[in-house]
Formats: sequence, C-alpha cells, structure tokens
Amino acid sequence: MILAFLMLFAGGMIVGAAYSFHKSGRPLWMVIVAALIGLLCIGVSLWRIQM
Repeated sequence: MILAFLMLFAGGMIVGAAYSFHKSGRPLWMVIVAALIGLLCIGVSLWRIQM
C-alpha cells in the first residue's frame, strides 16, 4: 500500500515535469515520454490501491 502511494506521488511529479518541459519549450518527444511515464505510474498506483 505504501508503494502505491509513493508511485502516485512520483507519477504526479513526473506529470508536473512534463508540463514544465512543455512550458519551457523542450522537444515534444520529451514531453510525451514524461507524460506517458507519469500517467503509467498514476494508473498502476490507482490499480494497486483498489486491490
């Protein structure tokens, strides 16, 4: 359960980093990769919390 909340926190941080990358004009592939990894972390954490 603790791991799920840590992954939720990490996913939120990574999604925030993707938003920051987008605002600072980083390459689009970096924004997409960061957003996908962040959303994957959030999805896995929500799945583990429901278990």
